Amino acid sequence: MTARCLRIILPFLTLVAVLPLTGSAGLFGNSYEKIVRKAARYNLVPVKEAVPGILVDLQYTITSASGKPLYTKDMICLINRHAAAKLAKAQEEVKQKGYSLLIWDAWRPKEAHLALWNAVKDPRYVVPPSKGLSWHCYGLSIDLTLAKNGRAVKMPTGYDVFTKDASSTYTGDDPAVAEHLSVLQTAMRNAGFSTIRSEWWHFDDRSNRDRIRLATAEALGIDLP
Repeated sequence: MTARCLRIILPFLTLVAVLPLTGSAGLFGNSYEKIVRKAARYNLVPVKEAVPGILVDLQYTITSASGKPLYTKDMICLINRHAAAKLAKAQEEVKQKGYSLLIWDAWRPKEAHLALWNAVKDPRYVVPPSKGLSWHCYGLSIDLTLAKNGRAVKMPTGYDVFTKDASSTYTGDDPAVAEHLSVLQTAMRNAGFSTIRSEWWHFDDRSNRDRIRLATAEALGIDLP
């Protein structure tokens, strides 16, 4: 390679080296910052930026009831900004007891919700399209658990276990599970969230439904599997 070629190529290589690769497409596609700006138009904010110390482990990046992931590995975790303020209060409460909140799912794109319905087709666990969309699609529903020292604690069941054992009313005889669930539910209710009967991990912010807009993955520039 000639000295002249090196003078042309080296500045470009330096530029590439220092620019961050954010988002699934990095430098050559929709960056994290672009997605965040678009999300703000729908009152959605990144959970980890809005709630200090919270943990995120999006389960649908691994698998789902459909038998395959609904999200890519670097899926951004978003939530309605008004719900985020309440979630921060719940995080502070559990922190005082030595725990952290661990998010399994928050804002769920319409496209992913429809894929989940097509796999489950049970209105007890997934809102059918005939009745509209899940409040996840607006960032007002959150699926979460407690973590201690960075690891999820023992709870009644794992995530998306569609049986009676997943009820938000625990009837088992494990005192540790009862305590963990009580800490989680108390903090979330104190912050303004409500539970549903069939899923102990699911919480809704029902007070902000007049401040919502539907954001699809396509609208935010997010690629799904």
